[in-house]
This record gives sequence, C-alpha cells and structure tokens, in this order.
Amino acid sequence: MNSVDWEEQWALHAPGFKDGLAHISLEQEKKTLLLTPGAGFGDLSHPTTRLLMQLLPTYVKGKNVIDIGCGSGILSLAALLCGAKHVFAIDIDEEALLHTEKNARLNELQQGLSLGKNLQEFSLNQREHHVVMMNMILSEQIPAWETQKFSSSLSLTILSSGILKVQKKIYRDRTDQWLWTQAKEHHEGEWIAGVYTRSSFGDNS
Repeated sequence: MNSVDWEEQWALHAPGFKDGLAHISLEQEKKTLLLTPGAGFGDLSHPTTRLLMQLLPTYVKGKNVIDIGCGSGILSLAALLCGAKHVFAIDIDEEALLHTEKNARLNELQQGLSLGKNLQEFSLNQREHHVVMMNMILSEQIPAWETQKFSSSLSLTILSSGILKVQKKIYRDRTDQWLWTQAKEHHEGEWIAGVYTRSSFGDNS
C-alpha cells in the first residue's frame, strides 16, 4: 500500500498553503497559526472546522479547554492563540497526537498543551469551568463523548461541530440524554455547530 503524500494533499485543500505550511489567519487575534501537513484531520478546508474556529475567541479565553479528537491540533493551538489557559488535546490515533505535537513545536505552544488518548490521563481541577471542543461526525461523536466519562462535578461549555442538518433531531435527542442545554446554533451549508452548557450536577451517561 502506497503511503499518502500529505504535503500534496494539504497543498490541494488547505487555505493559505505556501512554503510547505498552511497559514491559518486568526483575524480577531491578529495572529497566524502555522500547520505542517500530516495525518491529523483539520486544515480549515472543511466547514465543520471553520464553524468551531469562529467560536473560539468568544468562549476559550482564560479557560481550560479539552479538545476531543484533536487531529492536526488546529483547534487546540488556535484556542491557545485565542487566550486559553491550558488545552488538553485528546485523540485515539497516535499519528494525530504526533501531528499535534509537531504543530505545537512549530508555533512554540508546547507549554500550554497536554496530550493524551483519553481524559483519564489528565488531572482536571473540578472547581473550574472547562470548555470542551468536539469536531467530528455524529457516528464518531457519540462514542467519543460517552467514552471520556466526564465527572458529574465538572461544569462545561461544549462547542460541538460535525452534525448535518438532517441529523439535528437525532443529535438533540442524544444531547438531551447527556443533559446538555443548547445556547446557540450556527450553520455553514449543510453543517451545524452548537454551543451547549452542562452544569456540575450533570451526568453524561
């Protein structure tokens, strides 16, 4: 099986790609995030990623952020550039974690980042409010959320993207089970991103 030429793939799809890197502009912060091509999902070419990127300046400043399915690290690192206190980046794919780590070094953001395959690898301050990011399709989101086993004492804001408009009812039924309360909804084409809250007495089972 031939290996994937990631630089070729990113050059075709990633916005602002030049000199072997994707240059992602964070206009509100007047900063640029650099991403090296690799196996992790997230080069800003997909609507789901763009939707979440638009939410970061409003919700992550001064917060501890948990990125479930960090992929290339685009959202984790963008959150740090938007003023996040610390980011816990999670992915079950070792290649994605390596890709995120490489991009963190490229942007000199290693100090604000912790990497792991599941939430249980981190010691979270249960007294602090955390922001959770999930940018993945419905069939991936459900097991990803339910596997993480968030403590019921942890209050959360959840930034979720990757749901199709035709799946809205199915997804709302599921988020009701998780005791999420929807605050906002954003759209690009057929895709939906939502902002939800879960109070500290919630239970994700």
